[in-house]
Amino acid sequence: MKWSLLCVLGLFLLSKLLCGNAEEFREKATLTAQSLIIPAGGSVTLTCDVKESTDLKYEWFRQTSSEEKSIITDESGRAISVFKGGNYTCRAEGKTVTITESDSVTVRETVRNRITVTVQHSWSQIFTGETITLRCEIQGGEGKVWKYEWTAPNTNSPPTSSEYRISTVSVSHSGDYRCRGSSDYLLTGWSDAFRLTVSYKPRATLTAGTTIIPVGGSVTLTCSVQSAHGWKYEWFRRTQRTSEGQIRDQQNRDIRVSQGGIYRCRGTRGNPVYYTDKSDDVTIEITFSNKVVVKQQPNWPQIFRGETITLTCEVQEGGETTEWEYEWRGPRTPTQWTHNNDVTFRVSESSSGDYMCKSRRRDDSYSSTEWSEAFTLSVSNKTRATLTAGTTIIPVGGSVTLTCSVQSSDGWKYEWFRRTQTTSESKIRDQQNRDIRVSEGGIYRCRGTRGNPVYYTDISDDVTIEKTISNKVVVKQQPNWPQIFRGETITLTCEVQEGGETTEWEYEWRGPSTPTQWTHNNNVTFRVSESSSGDYMCKSRRRDDSYSSTEWSEAFTLSASNKPRATLTAGTTIIPVGGSVTLTCSVQSSDGWKYEWFRRTQRTYEGKIRDQQNRDIRVSQGGIYRCRGTRGNPVYYTDISDDVTIEKTISNKVVVKQQPNWPQIFRGETITLTCEVQEGGETTEWEYGWRGPSTPTQWTHNNDVTFRVSESSSGDYMCKSRRRDDAYSSTEWSEAFTLSASNKPKAKLRADNTAVPVGGSVTLTCSVNPSSSSGWKYYWYRDNTTVDVVSPSNGQINASQEGLYRCRGGRGNPVYYTEDSQEVHINTAVSGFGCERSSFIVPFIVGLVSGIIAVLLLMCCYKQIKEPCCNSLTQSQSTNQSSASQQTSNQNEAQVYSSLLHGDLSVYEPIRGSGNTGSADEYNNVTSGFQLEGLDKRSRHDGTEESSDYNNVNPESASGP
Repeated sequence: MKWSLLCVLGLFLLSKLLCGNAEEFREKATLTAQSLIIPAGGSVTLTCDVKESTDLKYEWFRQTSSEEKSIITDESGRAISVFKGGNYTCRAEGKTVTITESDSVTVRETVRNRITVTVQHSWSQIFTGETITLRCEIQGGEGKVWKYEWTAPNTNSPPTSSEYRISTVSVSHSGDYRCRGSSDYLLTGWSDAFRLTVSYKPRATLTAGTTIIPVGGSVTLTCSVQSAHGWKYEWFRRTQRTSEGQIRDQQNRDIRVSQGGIYRCRGTRGNPVYYTDKSDDVTIEITFSNKVVVKQQPNWPQIFRGETITLTCEVQEGGETTEWEYEWRGPRTPTQWTHNNDVTFRVSESSSGDYMCKSRRRDDSYSSTEWSEAFTLSVSNKTRATLTAGTTIIPVGGSVTLTCSVQSSDGWKYEWFRRTQTTSESKIRDQQNRDIRVSEGGIYRCRGTRGNPVYYTDISDDVTIEKTISNKVVVKQQPNWPQIFRGETITLTCEVQEGGETTEWEYEWRGPSTPTQWTHNNNVTFRVSESSSGDYMCKSRRRDDSYSSTEWSEAFTLSASNKPRATLTAGTTIIPVGGSVTLTCSVQSSDGWKYEWFRRTQRTYEGKIRDQQNRDIRVSQGGIYRCRGTRGNPVYYTDISDDVTIEKTISNKVVVKQQPNWPQIFRGETITLTCEVQEGGETTEWEYGWRGPSTPTQWTHNNDVTFRVSESSSGDYMCKSRRRDDAYSSTEWSEAFTLSASNKPKAKLRADNTAVPVGGSVTLTCSVNPSSSSGWKYYWYRDNTTVDVVSPSNGQINASQEGLYRCRGGRGNPVYYTEDSQEVHINTAVSGFGCERSSFIVPFIVGLVSGIIAVLLLMCCYKQIKEPCCNSLTQSQSTNQSSASQQTSNQNEAQVYSSLLHGDLSVYEPIRGSGNTGSADEYNNVTSGFQLEGLDKRSRHDGTEESSDYNNVNPESASGP
């Protein structure tokens, strides 16, 4: 119990101690704002923060400059939204704790008043150095005291008033300017940016409609400052003798002046006054009536580079008594005013152009004459004198006239010069005229001179004057052939006649090529080419007098022909037996030729025929011959001639033979023509050549040609032969073998009677027209059934059956067929006996065949009784049937001919083919005869197999028509 009381007492004391300490501790609230500026028509959130936030109640306070601090009665939460500006604080209380009041937070309310920045002046352009004032204007803000904020470029301390004044604006002040206002806890938004652009200080511009004041008139001057506004203007004038002074009572942009002088202006505006830079000078001159003119000395119409001239400026109409100054304007920079009225200069290419001058009184620098009319100076290139001669050849005892000229200009004198190959050039004294006469040979030149200092033209080209001597010269050709060919070498000689033998001469040539230099040789040797054709002339002169020469010789015309080809001709190209032929080589119609001869064969190379240089030679050997012409030294060769083939004839005769040797050949037949060598040709190996309606064939080892005859085959055929070891020794052509190709013939069928008597037959005859043709076999057809039976050579058969018969002929290998004959209808007579007999024969044949088969089976079983007879019998029957079937399909034309065409009633008659023997064959033939009689299927004439009635009747009929 004691301990219990002590515990209770201890807990009480501890509780009192703790509670007492808690009441003494006070925490301070912290107020935070979402934003310090309330947007127009909006709100901001304020939050009161404390460390211990459990079970607290918050109090909010607002205070303005016009209202005392008051509690916001309807707000007790930790966070509130406020819509008005002011100073806000908060605090909190709990059951056991009290939070002290927070520091105040100032919140401003944004108003909707419109705010703008304006400039005091309405100038569109501001210049450095001007004073400007910007104003911040709040619309609807009357009655409130506002403080202002500015944002401006290049400043750290903008004003707080509504005006922003810049006393001396500079380019660095350019930029955007904004402002806003605040009153108590109200705040406007920022104004739109006002863009200030500051330009550098301008220079006024002075322009004049004209800078020359006419006599008694005036001119208008205009001062302007870019595109800016608000300007007034100040005007200034000075002369060379007076300093610049302001023109009073002139502030307009345009003024009119009637005095000469140097004018300037500037613009002014604003307060304090702002001045632009002054304009450039404009010189105004007053004009008076005296005229001036430019004159040239010397007054030549054409001036050349290098000449010296003087231009003079003359004042007319009473200017003689006045002292003047002169100014020039020309291709170069205008000159300064000078007291001299002339300019002297050496003309160059750049001197060409218009020259003008004007003058003024020396006591009045701004009163002058007008510019003179332009004087045009045309400067020509330095000229060259031209020397011409009526002729450059001085005739014997005469002279020639030389003329020196300098274009079409005036004022010239002339200097003349002469030289020779042995003397240097020297001036001809006492000769300054344009024309002179000379009687000496030599090289002459001249030039023109004029002016002071003397101007010289370029010296003229040389003119060579030659003195003629009486000797004549002539051009001769060696060799003196009338026709010269390209590639030949010739020599042309220049001969001096009439006493020229004792003098030493030099020679000059003129021809198709560049004229030659003078030379001591009187001849030229060259190889002729296409360009060598033309006229050649020469002249000569004494070696001790280069300018005394003969006249040119008469022209020697050289015609260079193309390189010729030798022409080889033969009287005949066939050497007769034991004879020879003459070959002739020629070269156009030219002379001086020798000839070279060549021969080759197919087995030997071409070789030169020795000891043969004549134009004509005789040869007795076959071969291929060529030739060419040669002449001159060095030797010139023509192109070699075309080939001429010479063949030697041998005595053997040849003949063309035909196989088959039918007298008449028809188109479509195949024949063979054979070339036979007679008279001992059997032991020699031959080659054969053919000539016929088509292109001649090449030589071949075959002596025959086989071909199918066509319409174009008609004509003459010849052949010849040659030994294989000698291609140029051959027989003569055979006599012509004439082949006439006839049109395809048609067979003709004749019947001695068209009605077959009972038990009898009729005779049918087939023939081929014309009757002169031979070698025919005949093929027969009944009722469109191909019989393909070859009858005897007389073309006759006996027919005992009714039907339509026709025939055709065939011959040769491969078989050639005529066209079919006309059809012939054969009728038979009706007989009862015949019918009964025929009906009796059929069962008789069946019985006979059955009996024979039974006997054969009994004999087989008897001989082989110990063996199974049935198997043998079955095998025998199968074998016999197969054999019988094979024999039926292999019947030849002889086996069928007897029973079919003769019409025998006994079908048991054995029909044997070639080589068939023994009883087995006889049985087979009987079976074949039975099949022929009993089958109804037939074979068409076109060869399509429809029955086995006539299969393999004739082995030769396989080719068909």
